[in-house]
Amino acid sequence: MAVPSFDTVSAPRAAPTPPVDRSYETLMREALLGAGTSVWEWDIASDIISGIDGSMALLGYAHHEVPPNQDSWNRLIHPDDLQNNRADYEQHARGETPVYESEYRARTRDGGWCWLSERGRIVEWAADGSPKRMVGTLIDITPRHVAEGAVREMAERLREIGRHVPGVVFQYRRRPEGEANFPYVSETCMAVTGLAPELLMDNAAAFLRRTERSDRARILNLIEQSRRTLRPWHCEFRLHMPDKQVRWMSGAASPQREADGAVLWHGYVQDSTDLHELEQERRARLAAEAANSAKTVFLSRMSHELRTPLNAVLGFSELLAVDEQEPLSERQQRRVGLIRDAGEHLLQMIGELLDLTRIESGKLAVELADVVLAPLLNESLEMLRPKADAVGVVMSLLPMDESLKVRADPKRLKQVLLNLLSNAIKYNRRGGTVSVSSEVQTGRIAVHVADTGVGIASADLQSLFEPFNRLSHQHSTIEGTGIGLAVTRSLVDLMMGHLAVRSRLGHGSTFSVVLPAVDRAAARDQLVSLPT
Repeated sequence: MAVPSFDTVSAPRAAPTPPVDRSYETLMREALLGAGTSVWEWDIASDIISGIDGSMALLGYAHHEVPPNQDSWNRLIHPDDLQNNRADYEQHARGETPVYESEYRARTRDGGWCWLSERGRIVEWAADGSPKRMVGTLIDITPRHVAEGAVREMAERLREIGRHVPGVVFQYRRRPEGEANFPYVSETCMAVTGLAPELLMDNAAAFLRRTERSDRARILNLIEQSRRTLRPWHCEFRLHMPDKQVRWMSGAASPQREADGAVLWHGYVQDSTDLHELEQERRARLAAEAANSAKTVFLSRMSHELRTPLNAVLGFSELLAVDEQEPLSERQQRRVGLIRDAGEHLLQMIGELLDLTRIESGKLAVELADVVLAPLLNESLEMLRPKADAVGVVMSLLPMDESLKVRADPKRLKQVLLNLLSNAIKYNRRGGTVSVSSEVQTGRIAVHVADTGVGIASADLQSLFEPFNRLSHQHSTIEGTGIGLAVTRSLVDLMMGHLAVRSRLGHGSTFSVVLPAVDRAAARDQLVSLPT
């Protein structure tokens, strides 16, 4: 029921109301109450409400359990709704609204709250212009409010989800005549695309204008295919951001046809730039691996094919040099010697190529054993001493503990030492020196090969172990392929060791081979722990 005004309210008088058939009125009241609607009549002057029992029945109260006056009814209205209810009545009483309408909560008999929708009209006025009689209806709208609350809660939940997902949730509708719009775009749209959701919902074409021009036709074609077939839409495209960056986007949506023939897509768009770049890197890596594998196979096969004719060349050059029946002249001997030297250099290069291809393909195995260093170092020095003497380089082995042992493959360790010593001679200067020393470290032993040669520029040290990279010697007269150091480091790695270099341009270089040490403790368990 309405709340009476405590001030005198004047309003235009209504036309006289004809007499009402009370029996018909009772029947109508009962019919409406059965439909969940209460009909009431309020005598404002006496503050007596007729039909209040029907209103009370909606709230679960028994007959005459609540006095039939406005004050009793006001005590049932929720305190938070009472003021608005009074304002709605007074607005009608002043003639500002043709009908009194108010929605509020009222307490039920079991202590709960019921939402009511009340409508009424003042139908009779007193001689002084004040309201005299009012009639109206009361309807229980609790189920509607519960449903609306559930809808609001669900909508808020969806908005909350939309705020936290990393992409943009959207609805896109396309009508049969081609008109399109976004009924819904999540709040994350601004962060992901740089476009305000309101802008897209107002103008769907704004999104297409920001896409890469060459991608637009493909996007529209895929949308059209999805519209015709009702199959999911998937697309990757580029989007121009406000800061001029171009970002990759990945979109997916599921279509459904509506009653008017339009198609509504429910979809999701996310920034896929990082994934796209990772995919590009993966493809590039696979292509590089395929190319590297092809190169490895080619080098391996070519190396094997070259060894046969090369061995024949070297063999016949040896026969020519030792032929006693048809001895060569001194000049011819020199020329045959050049052939032999060139052939041996080529054979060494082929051997290095074969080692490199085996290492890269994982087919080169090492057999680790306890190796006494001193004899191996002496043997290596002696093998290359003639080469050093020929170019005026002095080689020496500094004093060392004769019992030092390392865990290594004897054959491959000798190959490593010969390569380092050979380079120390090759890149040295006449009158220079090559010294070999050893250093006992924690759990390991380092062998240092130091020379007084040309040295290496600091900028070249990072590329020193790259295959086929001869750095500043690319166009020099010093022979080499740039393979040896790459093979050397790989062999040391396979033996669980480490190859390091220190060098200054013009002041020589020191290469250090660090390998696991073998001592009494290590010999018991054959295990050496190396620092990284």
